[in-house]
Amino acid sequence: MIISYVKIENFRNFQILETNLSKLSIIIGENDSGKSNFLNALKLPLCINDLDYRSKRLVSSDFNSDSIKFFYKTLHNKPKDILAITSSIPIIKITLRFGEIEQAYEKAIVGNWLTEIIGKPAYEIQYIFKPKSETDFIDYAREQIKGYEEDNENFSFLIPTELYDYTIISTGNGKAIPYNELKNVTINSINAERDDFSESNSMKSNSLLTKLLEKKLNEKEKIDIYKAYTEFFNEIKEQENFKKIFTKDPEFPSLNNFIEEIDCIPNLANLKNILSNITLGYGDEFLYQKGLGQRNLIFILLFFQHFKDNEAYFNLSFIEEPEAHLSTNNLNLVTDYVKKSVLKSKSLFQTIITSHRAELINKLDFKNVIAFSGNKAVSFVDVDDSLINYLTKRPNFDILKLLFSNKIILVEGPTEEIFINTILNLNKDNLHNIDVISIGQKGFKTFLDIWLKLNGDNKLKKIGIIRDFDNQPKAKKEHHLYDNDKTIFVRTTEGYTLEDDIATTKKNAKIISEYFIEEEENVASFLKASKTENMMTLCNLIQEGKIEITVPKHINEVLIKLV
Repeated sequence: MIISYVKIENFRNFQILETNLSKLSIIIGENDSGKSNFLNALKLPLCINDLDYRSKRLVSSDFNSDSIKFFYKTLHNKPKDILAITSSIPIIKITLRFGEIEQAYEKAIVGNWLTEIIGKPAYEIQYIFKPKSETDFIDYAREQIKGYEEDNENFSFLIPTELYDYTIISTGNGKAIPYNELKNVTINSINAERDDFSESNSMKSNSLLTKLLEKKLNEKEKIDIYKAYTEFFNEIKEQENFKKIFTKDPEFPSLNNFIEEIDCIPNLANLKNILSNITLGYGDEFLYQKGLGQRNLIFILLFFQHFKDNEAYFNLSFIEEPEAHLSTNNLNLVTDYVKKSVLKSKSLFQTIITSHRAELINKLDFKNVIAFSGNKAVSFVDVDDSLINYLTKRPNFDILKLLFSNKIILVEGPTEEIFINTILNLNKDNLHNIDVISIGQKGFKTFLDIWLKLNGDNKLKKIGIIRDFDNQPKAKKEHHLYDNDKTIFVRTTEGYTLEDDIATTKKNAKIISEYFIEEEENVASFLKASKTENMMTLCNLIQEGKIEITVPKHINEVLIKLV
């Protein structure tokens, strides 16, 4: 059982966002793309664990600003049809659809939320935050815009949320879902800002440890703990200073009978209260004395230990930036642990991760990735298997740079990357903010396909492809079909490889031969021999100003297009 589909309407930066989820989903995106807002949206219809409490009542800043402006602009235009006004009222809706429901106990959790989607049964719930009375809300809004200038279209008003209320319904029948049903679908999260996880003043770690211990202890162990607690209290009572508290006073003999009856007995502490006095340690130190990375590692391990084998209720676990403060070795450990834990977990466990680290994303399977861009969520579940195999072999390939850089150039190998970066560095005043990635192979089509999937309608993003001809006219034709001369620019060498084009461009061969070898006609062969080493030597001389050569035409054209 998983949450298979999410739709968010008018919440923060999302006017409308729809996406599918899997057992493990990895959310990626640039800063301020809405990854944390996505987490907060999911919390609204689900039962929130007390590890991360957040009210389901919203404030004006939770509304999408465009939806607010659209409503007030509509109201300002005074349409005759009242439906035009009521249909523009900002309403926040979060819809969750549950899928992969096979077992009887899974159906028992969602059975009352049955609906029909395209003629097929489905289970769906929806959080709605809307005005209690549309008439009262519209009257209030009309008062706000009285005297507003006709030509001012800013409409930056606040939403009077005191006139709003929320409900969580089954979309099938529109009825409110009682808490005793919602409590069986929970969300638990590790937020990006978690540096106080094991600080002595908050001790979030204790809460998680307590829950884990409660779940793991059997009945005999619980009874033994209660006995030990009682014996501990009796030891306290036997201390001399403790006994002196209840000493008889000879000056007040009439009180002796009362004093004899006074005693101390242990509070009827529940198991949770007893266990909450246990503090996590690591080695010989308290956990809060360790570094942030060590604490973060242990937090994630405890988190999965507690929730992954749960059989009582459905749990969606959301981890923001698991890489925070982790060393390379610990990040590898966490990545492997998360992947295996999700694969081996019970059916009532689902995980969503946000990340800014390419190696974590590559290792957790790119098919699980969902990229946020603007008001769009792009899933890569149908990406070509060749890319998955490629990323598995090259976990450090910066897939995030490919997807999110404003200007990027893809090249085949390190010699092209070294040469182009040298040119960029020499002209950094004009050629700034251009990233170069070596893909280590000849085919670019798969990379162009995934770039287009996310950035195809974004006029601010540009990509250049610089490739070798390699005597393959068919491959050249296939790649140049991607060139739209607006955002995608594909150029191929005129000769066999880059080294050939460097040697045949203007007086480059003469300049290089005078510095390295005697014969101009052997420059291309010289550059191809010990390719990376010789190219590095050439580029160092160019960087130092000792050699000045002309940039080959195919590279120069791409650079001009990207500026």
